[in-house]
Amino acid sequence: MRFPDAEVTTLDLIRHGEPVGGRMLRGTTDHPLSERGWQQMQAAIDALMSDGMPPWDAIVTSPLARCREFALWLGEELDLPVTVEPDLAEMALGDWEGRTHAEVRALEQGDDRQAALWHDPSRTSPPGGESAAAFDIRVGSAWQGLLEEPPGRHLLVVCHLFVTNALLRQVLEQPLSRILAFDLPYAATCRIRHERHALGETSLVEWIGR
Repeated sequence: MRFPDAEVTTLDLIRHGEPVGGRMLRGTTDHPLSERGWQQMQAAIDALMSDGMPPWDAIVTSPLARCREFALWLGEELDLPVTVEPDLAEMALGDWEGRTHAEVRALEQGDDRQAALWHDPSRTSPPGGESAAAFDIRVGSAWQGLLEEPPGRHLLVVCHLFVTNALLRQVLEQPLSRILAFDLPYAATCRIRHERHALGETSLVEWIGR
């Protein structure tokens, strides 16, 4: 704790594991986890529960199957309440949904909008998909909802790569052009600590990408 007598809310973010179908531009395409994906997430959760006891008071999850199904299973295993938050769904990728990176490059016929999206999402959107600005507003709404939790709570947030990036952007106050700054592997975890104190409120990142 950086501020004396602060009220602390802790958020652990976990990206989903590998979905059925492997790597692709999935977006809101609702694929479940593969067997390997389940194993990846179970290993990540075991690492967070280093003393064998769950540190969380509740679980919040994206509505998409690759997050929701694991969150509901874990909530039952650990006897924790689970909330499905629609605003934590992955960015809608329009015409790219359900295609591999190679398929999208072929579809674009030399105009590599994938690379342009990673370079500066504020200037490029997937064709027919969600803009970075709209996505940021949506995830920002979810972020504010998480911070409204009573102080002292420790939440596990099960979400996606782009969503994790957008949540971290809220903390780091990066420009919209850097909303996709972190390329995290499946089942990567991050921890954010939000402190309410005499000077106001401060969000701190404890670690990214374990």
